[in-house]
Amino acid sequence: MRNLWALLILILFGVLALYFLAPDFVEVPLQKLSGLETDKGAALELNAKGVQELAGGKEGEAVATLREAHRVTPADPVIRRNLSVALARFAMSPEHSGEQSLEILQESLDLWPSNPEGLDGMSTVHFRNARYGEALDYASRLQLVLPDRPDLDAYVKHLKERASRVEGMVSEEGDRFRLLYSGKRKLEYEGEILGVLQTEMDALTVALGIFPEDPVDVLIMTGDLGERSDPLDPLVDGLYDGQIRLYVEDGIDDREQLISTVRHEMVHALLHEAAGRLPGWVHEGLAQKVGEDPSEEVIDSARRYVARALKKGYNVNLDSLDASFITMEREERARAYATSLLFMDWMVNRFGESFIPRFVSEISTGRESSLAVQNVAGTPFEQIQVSFKQYLTGES
Repeated sequence: MRNLWALLILILFGVLALYFLAPDFVEVPLQKLSGLETDKGAALELNAKGVQELAGGKEGEAVATLREAHRVTPADPVIRRNLSVALARFAMSPEHSGEQSLEILQESLDLWPSNPEGLDGMSTVHFRNARYGEALDYASRLQLVLPDRPDLDAYVKHLKERASRVEGMVSEEGDRFRLLYSGKRKLEYEGEILGVLQTEMDALTVALGIFPEDPVDVLIMTGDLGERSDPLDPLVDGLYDGQIRLYVEDGIDDREQLISTVRHEMVHALLHEAAGRLPGWVHEGLAQKVGEDPSEEVIDSARRYVARALKKGYNVNLDSLDASFITMEREERARAYATSLLFMDWMVNRFGESFIPRFVSEISTGRESSLAVQNVAGTPFEQIQVSFKQYLTGES
């Protein structure tokens, strides 16, 4: 009998134990599951808000919102990608320095390594800092993500050329330009040459009314850089093809000639920054008139030269001087340079010193050069060309 009562008591305690303990055992997992559902819902709401902010151009706010969504559900692939895109766009805001942009872009790519906007941003920032090798690496990765982009193919090719051109060179930062030269010549070129370039850049930006956002590369091409230091033409001291290249061989002997060349090529760079592709007569006319500031003797010599060419059948037509002069035969090139200089000098004499900044302002809006001249002069371009030819022949 005692054994029976003991067994009944044991069963009773077991039932009571199950009654009191089972709810805790069953409800804990349900509570956890309910919390996950709540978190997921909150994250989705935050994600939707962040996407709306991003679409509205509020990159900073979108980053903050999507960060919170990512914190709540860090494994969600959609939220990770949205945050990555927001970071990439936020990184390219003007408020960030180059190094700040790189840090934010790296975070973007940590979240989504194949984010096209992150890769493009990385390449762009490195390009702006003349780190062309690094820019090429990210552009090549972007090429794998977007294989059907011919413009990207051209960009990668361009980066390869620049990367090879600046290999072994060091850089110094100026205001609106960047100086690059052989690392072996650092003691020779650092300091003083930077000051010379800064003075000329400051003067030209004011004269033209052009203030570039991205720095202009100025490369000092010395003999120790090998074949890269060989100019396309032995008579050429400088060249601009997206970068200014100054060919100084083994040293800077003629300071005045260097400054003249620097100013000439800087005008090309500034015009390209402001208006993109322009006719050759515009580029070379302004580069000589504004960049070199020729004396009256130089102007008179050029006028006599063109007058002789006119007597031999040379036809003055600015429309025919559209292409780059570098591809012309030597005599044709000399006539083209002289004609372009004389036209700009003649226009300044007729309409005053304000002609050039007014003309540059016109072409900076995308207006065709002939129409820009016409707007500033208040005379049809065809009539201006007739009057210019009369000036050259001494008929006016």
